[in-house]
Amino acid sequence: MPRRTDDIHPQAAIAPGYLANHAARVFNRRVDAALRPSGLTLALIGPVLLLSWKGPMLQRDLVRASAVKQPAMVALLDKLEAMALITRTPSATDRRAALVRLTEQGQDAARIGGQALIAANEHGLRGFSVEDAARLVALLQRLIDNFQQDDVTLHHA
Repeated sequence: MPRRTDDIHPQAAIAPGYLANHAARVFNRRVDAALRPSGLTLALIGPVLLLSWKGPMLQRDLVRASAVKQPAMVALLDKLEAMALITRTPSATDRRAALVRLTEQGQDAARIGGQALIAANEHGLRGFSVEDAARLVALLQRLIDNFQQDDVTLHHA
C-alpha cells in the first residue's frame, strides 16, 4: 500500500536525504520503545555495543570511535556507570586516561540492545527480497559516501 504523502512537501517526499533522515528517526523511535522496558535508550547502547564488540577501551578511544563528542560521551558514561553497566578505572599507562569496561550487567544490556537493533532492522525490511535488501544497503552506503565527500559544493536556486 503506498504511503500517504500529503503531510510531506512534494520535494521532500522524493528527496533521498529527507527520506534517509526520516527513516532514521522512525527507526530510532522503534528501538527506543523496545529498549525502554529495560531502562535503556538508543543513545546509551551505542557505547555499550562498542565496548561489547571491541572490549575494554580508553574513554578517549570511545569518543574517537563514535559519532558522539567528548562532553556528550562523558555524560553517557556517567549514566552508564551509575546504572552499573560499565566501570572506569585509571589507565595503567596514562594516569589522565580512564579505561572503560562493561560489567556483567553491561554485557546483558549489549545483548538486549543488539536484539532490539536486529528486530527493528528486520521489521523495516519486511517484504523486501534478499536482493532488494542488499541493494538498499549498497545504495544507502553510496548516499552516505556522497554526503561525506569533502568536495561537495552547494548550489543555491
